[in-house]
Amino acid sequence: MSGFDVHLADARRSRSLIFFVAVGAALLLTVGFLISRDQSDPRLSAQAQTDRAEQIETAADTAQPPPSSEATPDDQSRFDTPQAQVMSEHALFTNADVRPEVQSRDVTVRRGQTFASVLADAGADRIDAARAINALDPLFSARLLRAGQDLTLFFETPTASELHLAAATDAPVAETRLAGFSFRPDQERTLTVSRDGDGQFHAREATASLQREVVRVTGEVSSSLYLSAIELGATDRVVFELANILGFAVDFRTVQPGDPFDVVFERFVNSRGETVRTGNILYVVFDGRGEPLEYFRYEMEDGEVGYYTGEGESAQRLLMRMPINGARISSSFGMRFHPVLNRNRPHNGTDFAAPRGTPVMAAGAGIIERANRFGSFGNYVRIRHSNGYETAYAHLNGFASGIRSGSRVQQGQIIAYVGTTGRSTGPHLHYEVHLNGNPTNPMSLDLPTGRRLESDELADFMSARDQLIEIRDSAPPALDATEAAPFLTADNAGDA
Repeated sequence: MSGFDVHLADARRSRSLIFFVAVGAALLLTVGFLISRDQSDPRLSAQAQTDRAEQIETAADTAQPPPSSEATPDDQSRFDTPQAQVMSEHALFTNADVRPEVQSRDVTVRRGQTFASVLADAGADRIDAARAINALDPLFSARLLRAGQDLTLFFETPTASELHLAAATDAPVAETRLAGFSFRPDQERTLTVSRDGDGQFHAREATASLQREVVRVTGEVSSSLYLSAIELGATDRVVFELANILGFAVDFRTVQPGDPFDVVFERFVNSRGETVRTGNILYVVFDGRGEPLEYFRYEMEDGEVGYYTGEGESAQRLLMRMPINGARISSSFGMRFHPVLNRNRPHNGTDFAAPRGTPVMAAGAGIIERANRFGSFGNYVRIRHSNGYETAYAHLNGFASGIRSGSRVQQGQIIAYVGTTGRSTGPHLHYEVHLNGNPTNPMSLDLPTGRRLESDELADFMSARDQLIEIRDSAPPALDATEAAPFLTADNAGDA
């Protein structure tokens, strides 16, 4: 064999060796890519999807908010503020092994926006937005979204394996896509919607742990009962309920500075000591004009709840004196100069001035006789009650849902809204009470009570009453720095 032939054979062996090495390397790279894709793309492996789901749940359950200037006493403190909660839930999206590239965006819902338009305006795909909203529906209806609600939206970039797969199949892929969102519909809950590997969305709910407290607001009326109670630590809701309890017996026009009051109620606080919401009023004392009023909350075996005097007589009366909250009397019962007709004539009701749309309540339980347009009264409701009483409500802006002739209503149920329909010079409620067909001044009625506890009920109530007295006496003030003013109860009023 010539030297040329030897060199040719060596060259052929070298090329063969290089070919087999290259093929082997290619096979190794291919196997490696398939394994990598199988691990990162859950669509290619059921086990990979299971592992990814476990990663997401672990990230959400173990997530902690970033360090801040305020100390957090326990894990539950991550629910105390909107920012801490959002950042905690944010960990669901920012786990590096699950979603390598995620950006958050804070938005506030504007008037007229829907959930779909909020997501679309932020850049979310229409189909993705619809899927995310549908996943949220069992926990929160999109129809409940209101202007002013804060949302944190999350957008992700596709993973490297997804980009590689899209390139190999010539499939279009967006630069960013909706990864989910998080928001707090109320102070106790955070709702989060997140995207999984199949492009589907799942919703989760985190609820803050609250501690129940029983506190006391004791003082005297200064400028008003409302402002005085608020200044001592009550909330709007507590004062609203207080007005409902006292409204059967108190003419709030007669409340004067110096009138004592005492209210014991529940409140629920988070781990930072912030009041998240208030619960039931347990005990009430008010000493205005006349005898002091003292009421205890009592729940009977059938679940009915009411407020009773120490002797078991209900605070509730057949009719409410004022079937509207937050209103002032603009015209009383009796003869008056009519502002439209320009002459004196009987005024057979009481007018309560209030903003248009203020809810109007049924003064008592009964059956609606009419709910329609009625001459100069405009939109009008008349209700037939027991014992020969009827009530009428006029100049209404509109009727509540389900309010029609023949409907049965309960005391305190919203039946309509303040308006200025008919012969009216401004938004107000014209309220009438008729007894056996005769108009009666609703502010001077001596109405029978709703019920009086008897026999076994009374014995059980007395035991509950004594427990509430112990709770009252040990309840701390709603505000630590408050120096409670002297107050009167039905027991010590004679010593005052």
